[in-house]
Amino acid sequence: MTAMRMMMGFVALGALGACTAGAQIGGIGAQGRVGSVGPAAAAAAPMAPADRLVAAIEAQGCVITSDNVAQVLLKANLTQQQLLEIAPQLSAQGRAEVSDGGTIRVLTENCI
Repeated sequence: MTAMRMMMGFVALGALGACTAGAQIGGIGAQGRVGSVGPAAAAAAPMAPADRLVAAIEAQGCVITSDNVAQVLLKANLTQQQLLEIAPQLSAQGRAEVSDGGTIRVLTENCI
């Protein structure tokens, strides 16, 4: 009877261990080698701040105004200081128009 209980305990532990995501034995985990990066994660490169800003402005209707500046900065993960630095660069590159009223319109394939 005792042997049967021990066997059931090992089976239960084995089942629990098989269900644990990210379990590792030595240097090999359930998802492959520890520290390995899958092909999809390796292909994704972070966007430059200017590109994040353009994408965020596009998502807000192609124009950034005083009404939507907070949403744009949040989506682009930028500060107001970074916006003040990037906006003139985008304008000089022909990627945006900055009006005297303070609005910025991006000039992209989606926003012309």
